[in-house]
Amino acid sequence: MKKATPIRLRPYHPTYVIGFFGAGGMKEGYNRHGFNYVIEQIKANPNIKIEFVEEYDDICKRCENLKPSEKGSVWGKQHTCSSAENPVVVEKVKKANEQILKLLGLKIGSLVAFKDLVLLMRARLPDIGKSGIDMIGGAEFQEKYEKGLATVSALWP
Repeated sequence: MKKATPIRLRPYHPTYVIGFFGAGGMKEGYNRHGFNYVIEQIKANPNIKIEFVEEYDDICKRCENLKPSEKGSVWGKQHTCSSAENPVVVEKVKKANEQILKLLGLKIGSLVAFKDLVLLMRARLPDIGKSGIDMIGGAEFQEKYEKGLATVSALWP
């Protein structure tokens, strides 16, 4: 049996993955294809591993705003996007990634089973609105996040 390729995610993306998982997917938005791809990968293999990366991840690679660029961008070679071209967004993403990794006790390059990531998030990040971390959904996303945590937790008996 072929070993499953890990899902590559930026550290600030898992809160959204979990929230959209509980909502049955992301219905609209320029990066819905990427989020829905990741959700389908998890459904197909709940024991899949997550690898934390700084560059374009499995969500970003499917984004409608991603465009070829000979020079590349802060997020990776051969492509750019609106977020890579906005220094305010770049700084917010970098800061959110650092905060999430510190909170979870992980680092860029960490490889963790999705189930273990969910347990870490449930224990260390139960309320994304009160976390003080920008770019992870905030208070308005809390209800979806909680529903998502319950939904993904049901994947493992």
